[in-house]
Amino acid sequence: MLLVAAGGGARSQCVNPIATFPHQEDFESAPNWTPGGTGSDWAWGTPAHPTINTAGGGVNSWCVGGLTGSFYNLGQSSWLQSPCFDMSTLDHPWISFKIFWECERQYDGMNLQYSLNGGSTWANVGAYGDPVDCLNDNWFNAASITNLSGASPKHGWSGRLGATSGSCQGGSGSGGWITAKHCVPAVANAPQVIFRFLFGAGTQCNNYDGVAIDDILVQEAAPTTAAFTYTCNGNTIDFTDASPGCPSTWGWAFGDPGSGGLNATVSQNPSHTYPGPGNYLVSFSTDGPCSVPSSIDITVGILGVTVASTEPTCTGVPGSATATIVGGDGTETILWQPGGETTATITGLTAGVYSVTVSAPSGCSATASTTINAAAMVTAVAMPDTVLCAGASLALTATASGGIAPYAFGWSPAGPLITPTVGGTYSVVATDVNGCMSPPVNVVVDLAPPIIPTATADAQEGCTPLCITFNDGIPGSVSTTWDLGDGVVLTGSTVTHCYLTNGDFLPTLIAVDGFGCTASGTADTIHSTVSPVAAFTVPQEVFAEGEAQVVFQNTSTGALTFAWSFGEGGISSETSPTHTFTEVGCYPVDLQVIGEAGCADQAGLEICVEGSYALFAPNAFTPDGDGINDHYLPISTAQRPKSYEFTVFDRWGAVIFRSTDLMEGWNGDALGAVAGEGIYAWTIRLQDAFNEVHAHKGHVVLLR
Repeated sequence: MLLVAAGGGARSQCVNPIATFPHQEDFESAPNWTPGGTGSDWAWGTPAHPTINTAGGGVNSWCVGGLTGSFYNLGQSSWLQSPCFDMSTLDHPWISFKIFWECERQYDGMNLQYSLNGGSTWANVGAYGDPVDCLNDNWFNAASITNLSGASPKHGWSGRLGATSGSCQGGSGSGGWITAKHCVPAVANAPQVIFRFLFGAGTQCNNYDGVAIDDILVQEAAPTTAAFTYTCNGNTIDFTDASPGCPSTWGWAFGDPGSGGLNATVSQNPSHTYPGPGNYLVSFSTDGPCSVPSSIDITVGILGVTVASTEPTCTGVPGSATATIVGGDGTETILWQPGGETTATITGLTAGVYSVTVSAPSGCSATASTTINAAAMVTAVAMPDTVLCAGASLALTATASGGIAPYAFGWSPAGPLITPTVGGTYSVVATDVNGCMSPPVNVVVDLAPPIIPTATADAQEGCTPLCITFNDGIPGSVSTTWDLGDGVVLTGSTVTHCYLTNGDFLPTLIAVDGFGCTASGTADTIHSTVSPVAAFTVPQEVFAEGEAQVVFQNTSTGALTFAWSFGEGGISSETSPTHTFTEVGCYPVDLQVIGEAGCADQAGLEICVEGSYALFAPNAFTPDGDGINDHYLPISTAQRPKSYEFTVFDRWGAVIFRSTDLMEGWNGDALGAVAGEGIYAWTIRLQDAFNEVHAHKGHVVLLR
């Protein structure tokens, strides 16, 4: 704040200061504001200038340039000074007045100043460009008035209605009386305060009306007190600042921390969408010029309403509905439709849809509805008819609908738990909480036919493998499982099983019918005897003629008696006999053994006796498919040779047939193609049972 030393001796010692506020000066009676300065032409009365020709209010005002004509003194530096004010009780002083200016723009003009030391120094009230609000408006319109020498900076009101003419600047006149107002925080609680309107003019371009002042008001600035109103739109509340005074900043906290950054704002009139019905504590603060911050906490409600209802009963009790308010504070009103009832609970309801609207004084409301259905008859549904196994118990069941749950069920002639000995019909009646009863419904319980197994086996004893077929003897369709006593389990009405071990076995069965009923039974005990195993060994199976004395080594097990047959008429009952074969040939030797319970077994092999070695080879064959002499095969007297190879060659020495089968002859084909007539070479290589190798070769004529 820049202070300017007073000039021209303007002083006031604040005798009898004004200390009552608000203080208003309308200049209608003898004025207590005094003019002064150099070249002053201030005048009090009714303005009669060409432009300034009325007072701001009433009939009198103060004017620079006198009360008539269009001229103010050249070169003047004058003022209109207030009486002294004691503002000890004003925390936020504020001044307003009416002003009308008509002077040369830029060079001539007026401002308002204050002094706290009896006029020794002066400072401007406010500045050019101050923010405009409801307490500060129409303040200085000029940033530099050349001839306003008593002010620093030279801010003030300057200008006229006319346009610039020559060197005389025009424009920016007030064009009429306007109300200027401004906070004066610098004089708060000051015991002596003087105001003055300071005017300065140059030495030319002064043929204008001047400046007029009227209706001055000094008082405590209107306080800013936080207040707001709100309206609802579903879950959204629209807030409106209702703070008196002149708030310029706002702060909101909506009491909804779950909304994150949306829970606060500095807007003046915000909206906020809440998650649902409930009460929310809203904090609102505001501040403004010439005032201290103010805050308020108000609980706002997003209304919700739920409806619980009861329906009419079959006994004639009508329905009812009860509304429960969510997010209210007890000041809400309730309205039901149809009917118009205003209580939370309504009774005597018949079938229909009932809606309730809950309204708060704030204008917020919520609506809900419920459907009342006509009294529903109780209906029971019994379990399906069923078949029960003999001796089994059953819990009878039923369900119900209609009426009011829960339900009680009454069964007859017995129930719900039954163990019947004969089939029968059972009835059930359902009763709801109001005593309404359903018509009886029935369930039929039959007993399954008894299962009577008569297990049979087609044999009771025998030698292993003892294979027996079992039958359950049960008519109809059942599922039978057999435990055959030796760890084997089979399923089926008829099963066949072979016992492989010695012992007694008790077959049992379990039969299950289509109703799940079971029965068990047993067959006669099965006695299984292990059969003997016949076996013997010989030193060799092929002997030379005259050397065929064979020692038979019996290796049978479980045998009690033995019967040997040597294939050429000889027999023996010895355990391990010796037998001599005298003739050339092959002989089937058979051993029959008998064990316990007459169980028997047999084993055998072939003994061959070879004479002198010889090979018989034809010299021609006719493979024409007539079944006679169609294959060429040299015949050897060797029995069971250890190796054998028969090979046929064409005239070029290429192999066209080869066999290692002693009984396979050549069919006249050459590697899959028909061989032509001609002479073909052949070879045979044979190792007999005595390890002697015999090699032969020859020719054969193929005829077709």
